Amino acid sequence: MDGLSAAASIIAVVQMAQAVGGVLMEYYEGVKSARDDIQRLYHSIKNLESVLKSVDTLPHNLSINIQTLLENKTGTLSLCKAELDGIKKELDTFSKQQNHIGKLKSLIWPFKKKDVDKHVDFIDKHKNDLVLAFGVENLHISLRHHDILEDIHSEIRAAQRDQERSQIVDWLAKSLPDPSTEHNIAREKFQEDTGSWLIDGNHLNTWSKSSNSFFWLNGGAGAGKSILCSTVIEHIQQLCKQEINVVVTYWYIKFDNLNTQSVSNIIRSWIRDICSNRRDTPQTLKDAYSHCNHGQQQPTFKKMMKILKSVVVGLQDVYLVVDALDEYPKTERDLLLETLKDIHQWKIDSIHIFVTSRVEDDIRYHLANLSERDVSDSYQSIRVQDPNISEDIKKFLNNKICDFRQKMWSSELREEVVDSIVRQADGMFRLAALQLDSLKRHRTVSAIRKGLNQLPSSLDKYYERALKDVPEEDQYYVKIALQWIACAARSLTVSELSEAVMVQVETPPYLNEEKRLSCEGNDFILLDMIPSTFITVYEKEYSCYNPAIWNINPFIQFAHYSVQEFLQSSRTSDGPVNEYHIRELDGNRSIAARSIAYLLHVGSMLKYPYPEVIDIYQRFPLIYHAALCWTYYIQRLEIQSSEPDNLVDFVRKMVLLLINDSQPTLNNQSAPIDPDSWNNRNAWEVSQIICKGAEPELPYSAKELAHAYNPLEVYLDSSSVVSCPLSWLCFHGLTGLIQHLLSNAPRESREINESRISALGTPLHAAALGSHLSERTVMLLLAAGMNPNAPGGEWRYPLLAAARLNRPEICKLLYEAGAELQAEMGMWNETALHIACEHGHVEVCKFLLDEGFDIEHRGSSDELGTPLLVASKHQKLEVVKLLLASGADIEAEHDTYTPLQYASASHDLQMCELLLHSGCDVNHKTKVVNRTTKQIVGEYSPLHRVFSFFWQVRPFGVNDNDPCPTIKLLLKYGADIHAREKPCLRDGYRATAIYLCLDYYESLFFTPIKDNFDSILDCAIDILLDAGAGDGPEGAELLSILKEKCTTLDRQRRRKIRLYEMEGSFKNPERYEAMVEPWSKAVDLYRETHHRIYKQQKKERKKLTQGCSVEDTGERQFNVEDEKVANGEIRRRNIMP
Repeated sequence: MDGLSAAASIIAVVQMAQAVGGVLMEYYEGVKSARDDIQRLYHSIKNLESVLKSVDTLPHNLSINIQTLLENKTGTLSLCKAELDGIKKELDTFSKQQNHIGKLKSLIWPFKKKDVDKHVDFIDKHKNDLVLAFGVENLHISLRHHDILEDIHSEIRAAQRDQERSQIVDWLAKSLPDPSTEHNIAREKFQEDTGSWLIDGNHLNTWSKSSNSFFWLNGGAGAGKSILCSTVIEHIQQLCKQEINVVVTYWYIKFDNLNTQSVSNIIRSWIRDICSNRRDTPQTLKDAYSHCNHGQQQPTFKKMMKILKSVVVGLQDVYLVVDALDEYPKTERDLLLETLKDIHQWKIDSIHIFVTSRVEDDIRYHLANLSERDVSDSYQSIRVQDPNISEDIKKFLNNKICDFRQKMWSSELREEVVDSIVRQADGMFRLAALQLDSLKRHRTVSAIRKGLNQLPSSLDKYYERALKDVPEEDQYYVKIALQWIACAARSLTVSELSEAVMVQVETPPYLNEEKRLSCEGNDFILLDMIPSTFITVYEKEYSCYNPAIWNINPFIQFAHYSVQEFLQSSRTSDGPVNEYHIRELDGNRSIAARSIAYLLHVGSMLKYPYPEVIDIYQRFPLIYHAALCWTYYIQRLEIQSSEPDNLVDFVRKMVLLLINDSQPTLNNQSAPIDPDSWNNRNAWEVSQIICKGAEPELPYSAKELAHAYNPLEVYLDSSSVVSCPLSWLCFHGLTGLIQHLLSNAPRESREINESRISALGTPLHAAALGSHLSERTVMLLLAAGMNPNAPGGEWRYPLLAAARLNRPEICKLLYEAGAELQAEMGMWNETALHIACEHGHVEVCKFLLDEGFDIEHRGSSDELGTPLLVASKHQKLEVVKLLLASGADIEAEHDTYTPLQYASASHDLQMCELLLHSGCDVNHKTKVVNRTTKQIVGEYSPLHRVFSFFWQVRPFGVNDNDPCPTIKLLLKYGADIHAREKPCLRDGYRATAIYLCLDYYESLFFTPIKDNFDSILDCAIDILLDAGAGDGPEGAELLSILKEKCTTLDRQRRRKIRLYEMEGSFKNPERYEAMVEPWSKAVDLYRETHHRIYKQQKKERKKLTQGCSVEDTGERQFNVEDEKVANGEIRRRNIMP
C-alpha cells in the first residue's frame, strides 16, 4: 500500500466517524436520559477523527508495520471502520423505527451503559495504537461537553445568515409590536431579591422540567404579576443559556395597545422567535411564505397554528409566556383562551406554557377545564397572595423609602410605616405604592401616624377618594378626558386630549377656540385637573418629517390597568362616583360624534387654497385622530350595539352631515344647495387626504388608519382624488349607515357618478376590497340593485378586486348576481383568473375553473398568455398544480416563453421539477421573430433561459436565485448541452448555454452587485463543462470564439490603463479598481475558461489518437468524423489567447 492508498483509507474512516457523530448529535438532542453515554461515545469518536485528521501527509514508501496497520483486514484502521459501521447501523435501525415527524422527541437510545463502555474502550485502544504508529505526539484532545453545543450553534448561526430565512423572519415581524419594550419596562420596576418565593419554589421548577406543562400565575389587581412574569422569563433564559435547541418567547398584553390584543400577532411573534433559533427553516413555513405571495400577504389564523406546530417539533424545549390575559378585551378573549388550550392539547412534550392574569370568570372557566382532561398532571395554578408576596412588598417599600428626603423619617418610623402598609395592602404592590405616596406630603411624625390610620383599604376606595377631590368646575372636563383615555383607538397626546374635551356636538360652532385649555410649553392645564394617580405622561419618538410636532408633545395614558377596570366596573356605576362610570358603548358613541364634529368645524374654518397640513395640525391638534379614527369608532359602535342597523340618532346625523354633499346621486339634485354643505365638503376632503397621507396604499382598514401616525408630509390639494362617501362606507363595512343611505335613495339613483370614483371605485368594488363585513356589505349592495359589472377603482371591476384579495365567497356572490366571468377589465386586459393565478390564490382559481372559465383563455389582445403561463411566470406552484390537473396546455407559449422557460429563468427548482415530471419537453425551443422582417432572429431553450435576465430576476444572492440546481435538473432530464441560442456575434456564432453563462458573468463585473455571484457562476461553469459543454466540434469552435473575446476585452483593458495613466491617478487604487479591474476580471474569466476547454479538447484528441480497445472500435468509428473536425479546428487556430 502506497501513501495515496493509505490516505484514502484514512479518509474513509474519517467520513464514517463524521457520519456517526452527526447521528449522535441528533440522539443528544432527543434523548435526555442518555446524554452522559452519548457524550462519552461522541467524545471518543471525535478523538479518533482528530487523530486521523492530524496525519496530513504520508511517505510514499510505508514501513511494514504501518502497512499492516492500514492494509490488513485485521489491522487497526479496518477494525475501527468496522466498529463505526456497526454503531451507525444500530443507531439508524432504531431511529428509522420512530415517527419521522417527531423524531427528536421519540428516539430511543439503543445501547446500555456496558455496551457504550465496550465501544469506547475499543475505539480508545485502537486510537492509541494509531497515535503510536504514526508518531503523532503532544496531541491534547479534550473534547468537552460544549463541543456538541458549539457544533449545533454554528449550524444555527449559519442558518440565521441565510437570506431566505431573513426574508421569512422579516415577513413574520411585519407590523408586530416589540414585546421586549414592555419586558424592559417591567425589569426597570423590578426590585432585587423579590420573587424568590416563585423562582426557588417547587412549582416553577416542576413546570420548567415537565413535559407539555401549563402554569397559571393569578392574583388581584396591582399584585405585581407583570414584574413576576418578567422575572420568570429572565430565570428561564438564564437556565437555558447553555442548552441547545431551547427557545423562550414571550408576549405582554397591554390594555392600552390594541396591537398587543391580537391572537394572530401573538402566534406570529412566537413563530418568528422560534424560527430565528432553529437550525433549519421548516418546509411548512417556506411553503406558507411562498403561498402568501412571497411575504406580501399574511397567512390565515388556521395556517399560522399549523406553522407553529411544525416549528416547535424537533426542539428540546419551547417556553411560551403570555402576561396579562385579563387585559385582552373580554368580548374577544375566548379565542385567545381556546388557542392556548389547543396548543396544550397538541401534547407536544417540548412545549411549556406560562400565563398570568387576574381571576376573571371566563379565564378561570377555560383554564380550569384543563384539570379535567387527560393532561391534568401537567397543569398548575398558583395565586399571588400572602404570605408569599408580603416579603416582596416590604422590600419594595424599603427601597422606595430610601429615596425620601424627609429627615424626620427615623428607622423606627420607617419600620412602622412599612409594617402598617404591608398589613393593609392585601398583597397589592399598586395599593402599597399609592398609600406610601400619600404619606409623602405630611410634614410631621404625628401627621404621618394619623395618615397611616386613614389610608384607603382598597384600590377602589383610593380611586373614589381621588375623584371626590376633583373640583366641581373641573368635573366635566375630567369625565370627558377619562372617557377618551379609556376608549380611544390609540394613545393621545396631551394636546390632542386637551382639544378633545373642548369639543361639543349639539350645535355649531362645535369648538370655541377662545375657550381652549392652555397647552403652551410644559403648561398643560388638563393634567392639573385629572387626579395624578390616574394617569401617567410619557414621551415617544417618531421618525417623521417634522419630529418637533410629535416629539415635544407628551402622550397620556392610565397609570395602571386597575384604573380603567375601576372606571368601567359595575362597582363604580353603583357607587358614590357613578357619574364617572364609563361604558365602552357610550365612550365610542361620544368619541365618534366628537371626532366628526371636529372635522366639520375644521372644514368650516378652512377655505381653498388650503394651508399645509403641518400648519393645520398646529392650529387643530386633534385633526389626525379625528380623520383617521372616526371610521373605527363607528365600526365598534355597530359591533357593540344590540341593533347595529339603528345607530344613535345624533351619531348618524353627524356622519350624514360629513358626507351630505359628496353623494349627489343619493340626494335630490334639484333641491336648493345648503351653504353649510360646502363647509362639509371641505371637511370630507380634508379627512380623505389625511387618510391617504397616513396610509397611501390600499388596503387601509379602519384599524390600520386608527393606529397611523401621519408623517406630516402631505399637502392639502383640492385636485387630490377624494373617495365617494358611499364607497368609503362600503370599504369599511359600516352596514348600518350603508342601509340607511340605500333605503333613502330612489332605486334609479343608486349608480355612482364616475367623476367621483377614486381608487376605491364603485361601492361594490370598495366592498370587495374591504376587510370588515365585506360579504355582508356586498350582499346589501347587490340586493339594492348595484350593477356587478360597473367599472371603476384600482382593479376596475368588482370581480377582479375580489380575485386579487383571494375572496372566493365574494366572487361567488358577484357571479351569481351576473358578473361576467371572463371580463377583461384589468390594466392589461387581464381576467379574474389571470389575477388569481398571478397572486397564487388557489381557492379563487378553483372556483372560476369549476364555473367553466376557459383554462386556455388569453384575452383579446393576448397581453399575458394563458393562466398557466401567468402562474409559472410568478412562481405560484400550487396554482400550477391545479391548472395542470385541470388540463392546461403545458407547452403553451407567450412572449417567447413556455411555462418551463419561465420557471428556468427564475431558477424555481420545484416548479421545474413539477413541469418536467408532468411531461414538459426539456428541449422545447421558442422562436423570436422580427416584427418588421418576419424573420426568425433567435431561439431559446429552457437551459438558455437559466441565464436570461440572470441578475435581474430577483436581488442576487437569494438562495432560490442560484442557477446551479436548475441546471443540474435540466441536464438530468436530457437538456441539450450544445443547443444554440440566437446569433449574438458578428460572425454568426449562435451561443450555447456555457457562452451565455460567461456572457452574464462578464456583465456582472460591471455592475454594483458584489455578493457571492462569482462562486455561484463558477459552479455553473463547472457543471456545464463536466456535462460536456467543451467537448467535440462545438468545443473546438468555442475555443476560437473565446480567443477572439479575450483579445477584444484585453484591448479594452489596455485602453483603460492608458486612460488611467493619462489621468495621473497612479496613487488612487479606488479609481484603478473602478476603471481597470472589471476588464481584467473579464479577461481572466474568458482566458481561464478557454484554457479548461483547451485541456478537454487536447485530452479528447489524445485519447482518440492513441487508439481504442476492440470493444471500443465501434464507438471510435462512430466518433471519428467529429474528431476530424475538432482536430482541424485546433490545428487551424492559435491554441491560447
